[in-house]
Amino acid sequence: MKINYCLKHILFVCTGNICRSPFAEGLLKNLVQKNGLDNIVADSAGLLALPGNSASGLAQKVAAEYDVDLSGHIAKSVKKDIVDKSDLILVMEKSNAKNLLDAFPKAEGKVFLIRRFARFGSKNRGVADPYGLNYEAYRFCFLDIHDCISGLTEHSTLSL
Repeated sequence: MKINYCLKHILFVCTGNICRSPFAEGLLKNLVQKNGLDNIVADSAGLLALPGNSASGLAQKVAAEYDVDLSGHIAKSVKKDIVDKSDLILVMEKSNAKNLLDAFPKAEGKVFLIRRFARFGSKNRGVADPYGLNYEAYRFCFLDIHDCISGLTEHSTLSL
């Protein structure tokens, strides 16, 4: 695993913080734990989150099949303090980036589309929101994000 020594706090942002950003947070936390990187913090939040919601049932089911536990996830909204302390903010869609930067213009330069780090496929498209769809949509979303997290670790500068 490779990760930039400067990236101590990585924030993942989606709309509701119950599917996509928890997938990304959980995947990165697993890699951090597996590699003993106690100084790296993975977090997630939603632009329109209903604070206190759990990850959706299908999100929990799909994640568990890949040894990612979302059972304790609690949705939270994007707030100034979490944006300020984040070294890198990865969003799921271009509209997420626009809305985030409209609300927090000082985050300019640290907000990127998560697919920028994808190993396969377009780096310019968003990650489709599976909310309200079937199991296969959740599974595709999870694997899409997994590719991005794998690519993020490969593109960084600190080898483990």
